[in-house]
Amino acid sequence: MTQRFTPPEVKGWCPGLFAPMQAKDGWLVRVRPAFGRITAAQAIFLAQIAEREGNGLICLTNRASLQLRGFSHANALRFPELAILAGLGMANPEHEKRLALLVSPLAGCDPSCAPDTLECATALRAALCHANSLSALPDKFGFAVDGGGLFTVGLLKADITLQTNGPGLWSVVCGNQKSKPASVQVAVELAVKLGQAFVALPKGQRPVRYPQTGQMLFQAINQLGCPAENMGIAAPDPAMLAGKIGPALYALNAPLGILTSAMLRSCANHARNGDDILRLTPWHSIILHGMPCTPHVADMVDTGTNPILRVSACMGNAGCAQAEGATQALAKKLAHSLGAGESLHVSGCSKGCAHPAKASWTVVAAQNGYGLICNGTASGPVMRFFPDDRAVEDYFIGTKPQERIMNGRV
Repeated sequence: MTQRFTPPEVKGWCPGLFAPMQAKDGWLVRVRPAFGRITAAQAIFLAQIAEREGNGLICLTNRASLQLRGFSHANALRFPELAILAGLGMANPEHEKRLALLVSPLAGCDPSCAPDTLECATALRAALCHANSLSALPDKFGFAVDGGGLFTVGLLKADITLQTNGPGLWSVVCGNQKSKPASVQVAVELAVKLGQAFVALPKGQRPVRYPQTGQMLFQAINQLGCPAENMGIAAPDPAMLAGKIGPALYALNAPLGILTSAMLRSCANHARNGDDILRLTPWHSIILHGMPCTPHVADMVDTGTNPILRVSACMGNAGCAQAEGATQALAKKLAHSLGAGESLHVSGCSKGCAHPAKASWTVVAAQNGYGLICNGTASGPVMRFFPDDRAVEDYFIGTKPQERIMNGRV
């Protein structure tokens, strides 16, 4: 059978509070909460808006943002005003655009996370707001403040990351380069300078995708760097994504990053029995703190042994016009056929938006079936092709993990 993969359109930008994006299931709007945190009241507000203005589906993205789906164009244009009133966005569109900032989810409630993580994040957030030139950065360009702890240093992925390097000291990591440890103020200033250097770089390629760009940026500002460590940490232990993960810390995972309004509302009600905060992670989990007992939410994962925690999938052709086939149902079926430690990515096209990195197994939809890729990304070489999703399912059910690995080496 001839494989027919349609080259996907690379938009090169992400939706934002003031930039809704049209999808197959309507317009989607994005909320990027400060420090990846929302209050219980804000969560209930978003659940109500998702039901009233959209189709009730909410995506928890790999940037710890929330995307509400199925809006009409008019509702999408009205959404920013409502979000700002709820404290979920900046009134200045330029400030909002520049605040693509990930922060260690457990800062302030994990004793092993650097105690000045939130201080560092607050300083960087203020600096980004005031650095007008950074509005020229690509929409996908992002910053992070990584205080380590239970979520170890190196897990947060961004183009420019401030990493803890001992008490009161922070290093700036950009691509394959890392600065010497310095104070919060010095590290923040360096991060902004590197961002400005990227703006000035002709046809610059993002450091998170092209690590060699980091060395170019350090050289551009005459800053001496050294090789960055922790570049190989791809994902946290699944045991940290669901269930009890620390003293009075509980993670609830949204399967494949999809929440319903009812799920978000239930999380909010549980949060009110703790410290009232929902902490969003880039790994599709919501973390609650201060609970008297383990929370349970219908259809969310609350045990770290569930194989769905090792699976990624986009919305597929149910929500994306570029997707060639269904993904969500197939991903959930294949999860139970994974071997110990294996990961799976089911993608509607070769862009691989849900999981740009390699997975043990990647299934990619095409015009006339699905391709299977071993230890690669969605754009990698196809080792086997199937006419439909049922054939993919039969193959995974009918073969042992070791047999699939042997096939992948042929």
